[in-house]
Amino acid sequence: MAIYIAGSFVVLAGLWFWYSWRYQVLPQSAIYLLDDIPEPKKNERIIVFSPHPDDETIAAGGYIAAAAHNGAEVWMVLVTDGNRHGLEQKRYDEFRRSADILGVKRRNLFFLNYADGTLSKQNTTMLESRFSRIVAKIKPDIIIAPHKNDHHADHAIIGKAISNIATKKIVVYYYLVHHARFPLPRKFDPEFYLLPPIKMISFDQKWYRFMIARVNEDIKHEAVLQYKTQLRFPPLRNLLLGLIRRNELFVKDE
Repeated sequence: MAIYIAGSFVVLAGLWFWYSWRYQVLPQSAIYLLDDIPEPKKNERIIVFSPHPDDETIAAGGYIAAAAHNGAEVWMVLVTDGNRHGLEQKRYDEFRRSADILGVKRRNLFFLNYADGTLSKQNTTMLESRFSRIVAKIKPDIIIAPHKNDHHADHAIIGKAISNIATKKIVVYYYLVHHARFPLPRKFDPEFYLLPPIKMISFDQKWYRFMIARVNEDIKHEAVLQYKTQLRFPPLRNLLLGLIRRNELFVKDE
C-alpha cells in the first residue's frame, strides 16, 4: 500500500510539473501554495499608482474596495491620460466613476496627465521626483504599483520608479496586467483563480494572493464595467473581464 501511495504521488507530481512546463502557467490548485497578503486595516494610508485609466481597478479593485470598507484611506494616482484614441475626457470620467464605486474619494485622485505610451521618453529623474512629492505628501503605509517586468513599457517604468523611491518603511505590492500568459484563460471566468506566469516566478520576489470577498468582487465587477471605451474592443474586453477572479495577485521584493 505504501508503495502504491508513493507511486501515485510521483505520478501526480509529474503531471503537475508537466502541465506547468507545457502551458507555462501554474494549475489552479497552485493557489493554495500562495500566502495571503494582510487585509487592509482601518486608518492605513494606501496609494495606488495606475498607468492608465482601468489598471487600478482590474489589478487591485478588490483590494481597494476592501480597504475602503475597512476604513483605510486610499489615494489613486493616474499617471497617463489613456488618450491614444482621443478619449482623454471620457476615460477620466470613467476613472472617476470607477473610483466612486470602489469607495475612493474624488479629492484623493491625482491626475499627472502624461501622454499615453510616452513614459519611456520622459526624464526618469523628473518622473521619480513627481512620484516622490506625492509619497511625501501622503505618507503612505502601503503603495500598490505596476510590476517592474510588466510587458507594457508604461507599467514597467512606473514600477521601477516606485522601487527606486520607496523607503523601507513603506510596504510595496506590485501587480501584473500585461503578459502573454496572464491571465489564463483570457475571458470572463470569475470562479477561476489568478496565478503568476511561471517565467515571472523568481527567488528575489514572492507572489501573494488577496482573496476577494463576494461583495467586493461584485463591486470590482461594477467598477470595471464603467470602462465602456475599453470594453468595446474584444481583446481589451477579454483582458479587463479576465482579471475579475476570486483573488488578486501581488508580488513583493524579498
